[in-house]
Amino acid sequence: MRTRGLVVGVVGAVLTLAAGLAGCGDVTSTGSGGEPFTLPVGPTRWDASAPAWYADGTLHVGERSVELGDGVDEFVLGATGAYWVRRQTLMFTSAEGRTREVADVGWANLAVSADHSVVATVDQSRGPTDEFGTHVMQVAVFDTRTGAQLYRTPDRAPADGADLADLYGELMPMLGGVSRDRVFFDEATISLADGSREPVTQDDEGVDVYPGYAETLFTDGYHVGLRGEGRHREVGGSEAFGTGRLSPDRSTVLDVGQWPTDAVAYDAETGRQRALDAPWDHFSLGGWTDDDTFFGVAERIDDHHPVDVLRARQVVTCELRSLACTPVGRVIRTPDSADAERPAFLLEGRVELL
Repeated sequence: MRTRGLVVGVVGAVLTLAAGLAGCGDVTSTGSGGEPFTLPVGPTRWDASAPAWYADGTLHVGERSVELGDGVDEFVLGATGAYWVRRQTLMFTSAEGRTREVADVGWANLAVSADHSVVATVDQSRGPTDEFGTHVMQVAVFDTRTGAQLYRTPDRAPADGADLADLYGELMPMLGGVSRDRVFFDEATISLADGSREPVTQDDEGVDVYPGYAETLFTDGYHVGLRGEGRHREVGGSEAFGTGRLSPDRSTVLDVGQWPTDAVAYDAETGRQRALDAPWDHFSLGGWTDDDTFFGVAERIDDHHPVDVLRARQVVTCELRSLACTPVGRVIRTPDSADAERPAFLLEGRVELL
């Protein structure tokens, strides 16, 4: 089994953040790179809770599809369309398929609330700069229904002599998730109502614990630590020993701490394993469409393949009670040749894992 190499955003984010990394001083408006951008919204709403995936230039949202083109690094769904990043530029495509550029934010690091009403992004395109012209990294949070900004990191000038590019190259503030009430950013839980910050604490294993994080429902469920091995998993303990996703009704757990992940789930009360009735023996969780239904990617793995162990994948939607899974997308096969280009594929809030 291989541990996951990189997971960005709500689901599986590495939450080792850099509190006070920039050595910020007093609140100031000097050195600003311009006014905060406005988040665009579309004319009509769509079902943002539907299974969503991007493949070969097309974003699929349930039975709908919109063309985004190549070069999509990450996407999340809003109430009226998709917010996505291409080469550090935040873009918006409405449910009708109309695309516009929003801002050059500098990074691909997006998060969305479980109900898709709130979206957050990091932004290094404006705000105070150090003496070398590098902007302080901020987090900006918006209402996807209206486009209204709900929160932005206050402008704070870097400490004298700070080299932000060097500091961020070593360890940078990261966006760990967002809800309708809070954003988890830069080693603090921030209230969207009043901007107050609660710093992280650490558990007995030295893992950061964000106030309110355990009680927050994300698009892929509650984020929990796991213990157990073999055919048994229990919720509890530090995420240092295992990471999982607890269903919205808190009845079922999926272990997401390793890849490839077996196509199984665990009863949250007993810890017993149950098999998913999926096309293949491996499964990566995408998210929850409601309390009774989740979706993800069924994966065919060949550990002995000389080029790529991932041979094929297909988006499926699964019933919580029966764990029966139904394909909702075409089979995407991996080329046999190392010289062939691998088909582009993304789930919401994720980067390509392999």
